Amino acid sequence: MVSRESLWYRWARSRRKECPVPTQSKAPPWRVDLALLTVVLLWSLNFVILKAALPRFDPLALAALRFVGIAALFELLLRARRVEGRIARADRKAFVLSALVGYTLYQGLFILGLHRGTAFSTALMINTGPVWAALILTLCGLERVGRRQWAGIVLALVGLVLYVGPRLVARAGGVGDLLALGAAVSWSCYGILNKPLLERYGAFYLTTRTFQIGAALFLPFAVPSLFGQNWAGIGAAGWAAVGYSVVFPIVVAVSLWNWAIGQRGVSRTVVYQYLVPVTSGLLSWVFLGEAFGPAKLVGAAAVLAGVALSRKAT
Repeated sequence: MVSRESLWYRWARSRRKECPVPTQSKAPPWRVDLALLTVVLLWSLNFVILKAALPRFDPLALAALRFVGIAALFELLLRARRVEGRIARADRKAFVLSALVGYTLYQGLFILGLHRGTAFSTALMINTGPVWAALILTLCGLERVGRRQWAGIVLALVGLVLYVGPRLVARAGGVGDLLALGAAVSWSCYGILNKPLLERYGAFYLTTRTFQIGAALFLPFAVPSLFGQNWAGIGAAGWAAVGYSVVFPIVVAVSLWNWAIGQRGVSRTVVYQYLVPVTSGLLSWVFLGEAFGPAKLVGAAAVLAGVALSRKAT
């Protein structure tokens, strides 16, 4: 986010290909669980805090501020880790395409979806990434999908119809849901596009440079919003929300996530991601007054169950 903005946990998983996690002394199970629950809370809060802050911002201006802050933070982390690299001339177009799809388009759709929808809906839609990745890989003939995955895809799609359909008819945030779904699809495409680049450049360098290129491509579209932004109306709470969304989902949450992967492995860690939409919904209900009816809950449950089934075993 990421924002959880699915961005951060998928980046954290991919980093293992760059730097295998060294052998760690085993921590007590309760400490690993506490770390993972903290990650869930930090990522879930990101949706709620940004949603609460949006009335103070033009959506694209807020996205631009986050772009600049995160791009600068990535550069500082890259230099602190002394990660070196140079984009080969032959890969420049691939970097630009990856950045355009994975960050420029994703961040734009994400913030507009959150603006038009709710914190819970956006978190739920973003969480459908594995479904779209499986579909895209299958349609492109890059990977075969098993029966269990197909069952998950169908279940998730049925859940989406149950969840988004009534909201579109009632004009109660359905457009925001579709925008957030578009963000999930764009992020899935990013994961597929950057796979060959990941093998050559490593995850952290690739993430940093594609994010920075994505920021450069996004900022021209945000110029009118930045000029039209009421800067005096942001206030301390608005700036605090920007600071939170730049720092905590990246530095704190990803560090804890990587440590937990080293303790427990990817397959036993990634299941915690399904708690993010649930936690976002609870926090949105408590702090933002989001309403939950039976149809909304049934549709959301079907989506989450379908996503869990559609994820390929790791």
